[in-house]
Amino acid sequence: MRYYRESRMDTLARYRGVLTIVAIPVLLFLAVLLLSPGKSEYASSFNRSQPFSRVEYERTGATDKTERWAVVIDAGSTGSRVHIFKFLTGAGGNLELQFDKFDQLKPGLSSFADDPAGAAKSLKPLIDLAVATVPSSLQSSTPMMVGATAGLRLLPDGKADIILDEVRHYMRSFPFKFQDDDVKILSGVDEGAFAWLTLNYLLGHLGKPHTETVAAIDLGGGSVQEAFAMSREEAKSAPKADYVTHLRGGGQEYSVYVYSYLGYGLMAGRAAVLQEDPNGPEDDTHPCIHGGHTGEYEYGGKSFVAAGHDDGASHGECAVTVQNALKPQEKCGAPQIQCSFSGAWAGPRIPAVFYVSSYFWDRAADAGLVNDDKHISAKVQPGHFESAALEACPLHVDSLEDSFPRVQESHRPFFCLDLTYAYTLLTHGFKIPKNKEITLVKKVEYKGETVEAAWPLGAAINLLN
Repeated sequence: MRYYRESRMDTLARYRGVLTIVAIPVLLFLAVLLLSPGKSEYASSFNRSQPFSRVEYERTGATDKTERWAVVIDAGSTGSRVHIFKFLTGAGGNLELQFDKFDQLKPGLSSFADDPAGAAKSLKPLIDLAVATVPSSLQSSTPMMVGATAGLRLLPDGKADIILDEVRHYMRSFPFKFQDDDVKILSGVDEGAFAWLTLNYLLGHLGKPHTETVAAIDLGGGSVQEAFAMSREEAKSAPKADYVTHLRGGGQEYSVYVYSYLGYGLMAGRAAVLQEDPNGPEDDTHPCIHGGHTGEYEYGGKSFVAAGHDDGASHGECAVTVQNALKPQEKCGAPQIQCSFSGAWAGPRIPAVFYVSSYFWDRAADAGLVNDDKHISAKVQPGHFESAALEACPLHVDSLEDSFPRVQESHRPFFCLDLTYAYTLLTHGFKIPKNKEITLVKKVEYKGETVEAAWPLGAAINLLN
């Protein structure tokens, strides 16, 4: 039997009917595309660098994403602020921030010291906004917390506890997920831990090994806080358990060293340095104060003499005075090499990557180390603060503006002190080599937006994990 091999033309002829039926809709579809504008509305509005809206997720087919919400109220000394965070979670459980709806009101809870019920009810507009924002079907699974900071800590006679009890009672009338310990006064350690979580989340480091996260040092006015992740073995070596906070983020649990050095923020640090008497009781001048200035510095209800020498301030003498104020030789309950300053344990190793913020940024901007108008972060070295101090300290207070025009008038007498304090704190306090690169940070870029690395976002992440 002979087999007949069909030619290509015969095959096309045999299937021409089928091809015609298939080709007609394809040609119609192509015609529509050709007649349409070069870019569709969807193509022109879609931008992966921006937070997605719910509609955009549906249009991209991301139906495996789950909405999760968290409500965090930051009850500060001057007012209360609500952050309503929306996240999407994928199969791995990673949280993807979509937006942070924010509102604030005044006065703060501490203004209601004699009216605890009024303090609780003052939060109603903020909670009402959360009720209106979070989908009703998700409110019972949405955690809500109130973190009170400096203002309530200062109230006498247990008044803060009474206010917090009223807030707890009031919050039970709303549909959110809530436990009594979700209303509390945050310690400096709490703020430092949540801020560390925020920073590493925005940088994309959560979920990675602890060695790939960054350390954070925040120089406030009254205190300076350090936070970094360590191994479980390193955490077990802490002389006291409260040096380590356990946080969850990115599907991992981190052992985070957090310590708040109360009294060593920049404003408190000025007082500590001025309290040192390097020239003896017969000489009122101080090596950290610019020449030409005579006056007093007030902090914490006390006054300190702040007078400069006619020959100008001296960075070298000022640095020695700052070192003495830091008390680096105080014992910390561990080998002295592991002690930082003021009797605090610093851990068994120095972290690899540091992000420093707040007054570190402000004084760097004043010194011209970073362009505050253009940048949200900058790479510098601790030694750059020393170089700026060496230039600034000899200047008369009245001529300081010519070389450093950004320095506010009220800060000019203390500019040498501030720069020297920043340098000495980093190198002798936290033992960072003077030539090591660190990152000054004001804000962090996340999905094309600039976001402040503040504690409420970290608190929300911890709540949801």
